[in-house]
Amino acid sequence: MLATQKDSKEIADIIKRHAQDDYMGYATFSESYIKDKMKKNNFFFVAEDNDKIIGCVRASIVDIDLTEIRTLCVDESHRKKGIATDLLQKALDFLKGKNMRKVAARCKADNKEAIRLFEKTGFEKEGYFKEHYRKGIDVVQMGKFL
Repeated sequence: MLATQKDSKEIADIIKRHAQDDYMGYATFSESYIKDKMKKNNFFFVAEDNDKIIGCVRASIVDIDLTEIRTLCVDESHRKKGIATDLLQKALDFLKGKNMRKVAARCKADNKEAIRLFEKTGFEKEGYFKEHYRKGIDVVQMGKFL
């Protein structure tokens, strides 16, 4: 489901739980940061279990018809159940309804699960960035035309 401002603290918490210091610095993620992003063409979709957020995806509109998937995470105890696929598909359907032309996503080049997920939902590898965010961390860019 599409998240609202009331979900901001839980969204910040789940993103921080999945933070990878060697890739992206998520230390700045806070309730106020999420609320601010929600006001600026960023959309968060969440999955819940017993009214607790267990997964989220963030889609950020970066140009007239271009969007980026900025965050995608599911708590480890809920993985391998199709939750990430469902979250990503909900975001893609929403973005198609907003007349977006293309969606891009980046992940660590060695994150085989994320790459497989994006490929399964129609993304194709578009680029390879050596040491893109951090020294020693290569990144793959995936893209999908809607």
